[in-house]
Amino acid sequence: MDRRITAIQMVVDLAMLVAAGLAASIVRFGTIAAGTTFENAAADLPFWQLTLIIAPIWLVFLYAERLYDPGSTSVRPGELARVARALSFGLVALIMLTYVLKLQGLSRAWTLIAWAFGVVFVLLGRSVVRLIVTEMRSRGRLTRRTLVVGSNAEAADVIRVLKGSPGSGLIAVGCLASSQAERLSLDFCTPEVPCLGAARELKDIVRGHKVDVAIIVSSAFDHDVLARMIAELRGTGVEINVSSGLFEVLTSRVLIREIGGVPLITVRGVSLSKRKLVTKRAFDLAVASSIVLLGSPAWILIALGIKITSPGPVFYKQQRVGRRGSRFGMYKFRSMVADADAQLKALQAENEASGPLFKMKDDPRVTSIGKWMRKFSIDEFPQLINVLKGEMSLVGPRPPLLGEAEEYTERHWRRMEVLPGMTGLWQVSGRSRLTFDEMVRLDLFYIENWSVSLDLQLMARTVPAVLFARGAY
Repeated sequence: MDRRITAIQMVVDLAMLVAAGLAASIVRFGTIAAGTTFENAAADLPFWQLTLIIAPIWLVFLYAERLYDPGSTSVRPGELARVARALSFGLVALIMLTYVLKLQGLSRAWTLIAWAFGVVFVLLGRSVVRLIVTEMRSRGRLTRRTLVVGSNAEAADVIRVLKGSPGSGLIAVGCLASSQAERLSLDFCTPEVPCLGAARELKDIVRGHKVDVAIIVSSAFDHDVLARMIAELRGTGVEINVSSGLFEVLTSRVLIREIGGVPLITVRGVSLSKRKLVTKRAFDLAVASSIVLLGSPAWILIALGIKITSPGPVFYKQQRVGRRGSRFGMYKFRSMVADADAQLKALQAENEASGPLFKMKDDPRVTSIGKWMRKFSIDEFPQLINVLKGEMSLVGPRPPLLGEAEEYTERHWRRMEVLPGMTGLWQVSGRSRLTFDEMVRLDLFYIENWSVSLDLQLMARTVPAVLFARGAY
């Protein structure tokens, strides 16, 4: 399944690279039929033919950057830098090729424009493929049957993560009782998925249940048992994964090193350094100010709708907790009745959320226009004012209410090491369907894997999440 998706991704990338070369010809020369004259060449070479030469070269370097590894359809921190680096190496390769063949005369302007368009077009194409694949997987297509080998607490966490991430395409079909669970008579997984047998029956169960992916929980087994199970699965065609147990230290910070034949896990520093925070702030200011200027006519219409449908102010200013526990007033278009806060205590028994959150699907305090605004997150637009004031960011953790923050543990406070955001991984990954612990985990993932490209990807994924009102109350 992943091979087919990877093949489609490669075809889309190749098409985007060809489109980039043609677009560069139009921008530079006004037509795709223009040609370049190389010294020592028998005839002119049209730029569209040159595009067909450089596009496959670029594709090879994209492959060398491991942009087609399994899981490449998920959000990958640093993807912008990796695509830019691959196309830069491809450009150098083209220039060296013309030098070796003594074909001098390549248009530098066309080359630079084609490179810039290539980076943008490839990222755009990959985002579109990612959105389509994620949407299909959330509907039960392009999925792979996944067996979790182990039945301890970490195995249960893995199963819950898979269930909360339908876009991964990994559907947990069952678990296997681990050796520690057998000794201690503990089983954390059967409330989530059925137990299909014991780990010693791994090979037979994989074949009998047509398993595509096996996730072996490392903390559930002794080293020799773990090595034996990996050896058993070799040659079966099943994708083998071993969980690291590092739920708090995620993806791009974790590298595998080999010393004397022993694989070691190296954990790098947190991505959001002071320098990157400055970059993130500049990005926020540029994008937020542009949206405010372009969206001001829509703001006026929304304000009129609020005033007509219910008495009270247009904006609602709610006290929230920001970076490192600071307090600020978060702006929203008012979607509830004017005395909504006073009614909250009477509704606490109806709370449908876990942890310190309060969520209620049919909240009686929401106005008629408020239901529509909240469904499509239109009430969130005034938070751009908070972004401009430096109290929030475009992308980041959800800002908690004062009452919610009072119940935070030390681990929960780690999500507030950065400015809270208007959108984030919590919104594009399920919004109201997520539990509080799942939201915290996603926020920590974001903090530890931040990049400008990740922000751009999350903002792009927010659009369909809002339009289709996924998980919204």
